[in-house]
Amino acid sequence: MSAVVASFEADDSDGVLAALSGLSDEVRAGTWEALRRRLCAVPGPEQRQGLTAQAWSERVRTRAVLALAVGPVDVVRRVGSFVFLHPPASDIDRVLTSRTPEWRQAFTEATLRAEAAETEVGLFGPIWWDIWRRLRHLELAGVLQPDSTSGDYLVLMVRGLLFSDSITGAIRADPDLAERSVWSLFEPSPGVQKALLGSERYWNPANTWRVALVRLALAGVLDRQRLAAAAAAAADDARMGRNHRSWYRRIPQLLADPRLLPQEADQGPPPPGNQLRRPT
Repeated sequence: MSAVVASFEADDSDGVLAALSGLSDEVRAGTWEALRRRLCAVPGPEQRQGLTAQAWSERVRTRAVLALAVGPVDVVRRVGSFVFLHPPASDIDRVLTSRTPEWRQAFTEATLRAEAAETEVGLFGPIWWDIWRRLRHLELAGVLQPDSTSGDYLVLMVRGLLFSDSITGAIRADPDLAERSVWSLFEPSPGVQKALLGSERYWNPANTWRVALVRLALAGVLDRQRLAAAAAAAADDARMGRNHRSWYRRIPQLLADPRLLPQEADQGPPPPGNQLRRPT
């Protein structure tokens, strides 16, 4: 434990990583208790005083790596987006792989639940795309094994791809989504339907989920008949709210008459990531 604490005190994240293979569950628990208050504390200006930008970045990286290496499964709420965004991907992979399968499963569920519960979607903006890509990387690498049909997972997918340059482009680049996860969007889940309707309120009407699904079907990426049938079934599903059913009801109409689809702006593509719609 003393070596891990010493690495933390020295802002030595590499030292923390080097010690992972020898960390027992007992040592992890003891280290967490010894450093919990400092790891959970919200850094203020006084903590940054006298530090260069690089030194501060290294301190935050060490804090995130150590919290992930020794903390409880709800650590995502303690270290925030640094869990996914700040340390290099290889660091995150090594730390998570060092934890037990049971811890990783519980951590996955806590992570998805915490991110999907965020209500200020627009304030995160393109950060959703970064969060989704990190989650997807960890999933494809086998480090985490999320349930790709769960409501929380689908909410992150909807938000992440919404704030990519193109929903259709992102799904084309990840064909497995078109094979599996996309079809779970037609199952009743209030959080998922709320996220899908929310995409209609953003800056670029040509890059909403409804438009993207139709364009993917017209291009043959999604099965056109299956999409029409799934949308019709969702539109008649009494378990969904009226507004949610209306969202799905529009899909067969767009498939039947693609001229109703919004066109891309003549001025060129939208800025990176969707932006909130602004009054004209």
